[in-house]
Amino acid sequence: MDELDGIAARVVARERGEAVGPWTLEVYPTLRCNLSCAFCDTTDRHRPARGELPVERWLALVDEAAALGARRVYVLGGGEPMLAAATLPLMERAKAHGLRGMLTTNGTRLDARARERIVDMGWDEVHLSVDGADPATHDALRGQAGAFRRTVSAACALRALRGGQPTPFLALHTVLTRLNWTQIPAIVRLAHAVGAGRVDFDALVAYRPEQEALRLSPEEAGRLPEAARAGLAEAARLGVRTTLESFLAPDALARGSRPPVAGAGEGLAAAPCLKAWHHLVVQADGRTSPCCVLAGEGESLAEGDLAALWEGSPRLGAIRAGMRTGRAPGRCSECSENILVHERAIRARLSA
Repeated sequence: MDELDGIAARVVARERGEAVGPWTLEVYPTLRCNLSCAFCDTTDRHRPARGELPVERWLALVDEAAALGARRVYVLGGGEPMLAAATLPLMERAKAHGLRGMLTTNGTRLDARARERIVDMGWDEVHLSVDGADPATHDALRGQAGAFRRTVSAACALRALRGGQPTPFLALHTVLTRLNWTQIPAIVRLAHAVGAGRVDFDALVAYRPEQEALRLSPEEAGRLPEAARAGLAEAARLGVRTTLESFLAPDALARGSRPPVAGAGEGLAAAPCLKAWHHLVVQADGRTSPCCVLAGEGESLAEGDLAALWEGSPRLGAIRAGMRTGRAPGRCSECSENILVHERAIRARLSA
């Protein structure tokens, strides 16, 4: 049984009333960040720590998720996870339970000791945020001179440290803006050069005027499929996987303007998204949600039991009920196509 079949089976079991937990626990150890990314949707990135869960609570949540049958732990968030004291300990706890782990980081705080611990624990994936093929572009978007050099250096050091080991698998994540969309093929080449096997390209979602200013113009958006095809050609040549297929359509940048599409049928088959059945996000202060877009809208796990929340959360219950009728919360229009592709693939496996 592959991962998609496993998640689909978990979704069906949960819908039948079986006591099964989330497949994935996604944690945000902090909302603080050391960069000032122009496109970031987190407004709290430079505030002092406030109400963040202590290390011991994060470790307990990992233990509880593992006891419920979780298979993966994702460590990311609205801030830079490597600023939080809890991050490396909770990653080590996840690996002690045999869970698969993914870390998303801007890479500027991955010092030598952190890299050694990541490799020594057998961590599975490290995703590095890279928003340009050169220092000028990346640093302008990330709001800090020298950020590109530190991130690329960290990637190269991780590749060297892992040696012939398959882990950690390295991936890059790039938000497409009018400053970097012409660099798509070059970003693919950069990924190959630093030892990354995949680039996840993502569309911008704009909330503020400075983010709107980064949107591609209509003329640029019309040329984006051509850049995506060039990137796909480079990816095929170099053996790098990408999400560029999603950007071949003329409306590929419509993130934030349309809801996810409901499936044909009733019940689970109609659900535009199934994350509320298999995925749980815990914010830095303990608040919960089924995904990053709805982060922090649900009840808190600062105290209490993860299993009880997973089974009895009014917020999760309401989302599940709406999804069964093909209705997603309004903010779901902000979801990344990369996530929705995965959810549609799970939905397609339900009958199997």
